[in-house]
Amino acid sequence: MEIRVLTGLASAFALSACALVQSPPEPIQIDRPSGAVPWADIDPRAIPHVNRRLDEIEWQPMLDGGVLFLGDSITEGAPLSTMFPGLNLRNQGIAWDTSEGVLARLNQVTRHTPERIFLLIGTNDTNYTDDPSRIAGNIEAIAIRLREQLLDTELYVVSVLPRNAPNNDIIPAVNDQVKAAAEGSGFVFLDLASAMRAPNGEMITALSYDNLHLNVQGYAVWEEVLRTCVWDGCPDGL
Repeated sequence: MEIRVLTGLASAFALSACALVQSPPEPIQIDRPSGAVPWADIDPRAIPHVNRRLDEIEWQPMLDGGVLFLGDSITEGAPLSTMFPGLNLRNQGIAWDTSEGVLARLNQVTRHTPERIFLLIGTNDTNYTDDPSRIAGNIEAIAIRLREQLLDTELYVVSVLPRNAPNNDIIPAVNDQVKAAAEGSGFVFLDLASAMRAPNGEMITALSYDNLHLNVQGYAVWEEVLRTCVWDGCPDGL
């Protein structure tokens, strides 16, 4: 596979799902029309960023057609307009987010009517649980709700990407369970993880800053592997 390196974008990748604030604030419940709120067990350090992104996503212009990207910091930090120039898209990634967080904000997604949705979520869940069935079950629940409410939208669930141990230990099991659930469930599982996995099972060092967040080369692999699916759809998978 030829990897096309995207340039001039390093500043777009500085966002970290583990950014700290000086003193953890108390949770604030903001009254949003969609009802979107931070998830119940959110790390208090994440609250300011998550609330800011929920506000930004709340007021995104409506998307009729095009592609919606849903996920955590890997999606939020993606230079999507450079990766897919000219594509009508919305970035609904939120750093720190988990599968439970996405479930808590799905009304922000379903107000749109995209042609395709790409969901990439689950890596931050490994900070909260070592049960792959819990993570996979939440991802399946997200997929079910999206399929029920967006009947004409193609839904693609992207594999959880490899990372460093010990968080990486349960990720293959999560992906196996989600892939199995995709059969006959109305969504397509896309295996991006294989293109980013080193022989030791972790993220290829050259694709990431920290074995988790993608760098320029990592996003170039994402664009290369998923290009056809993003632009034209790939109902039969990769």
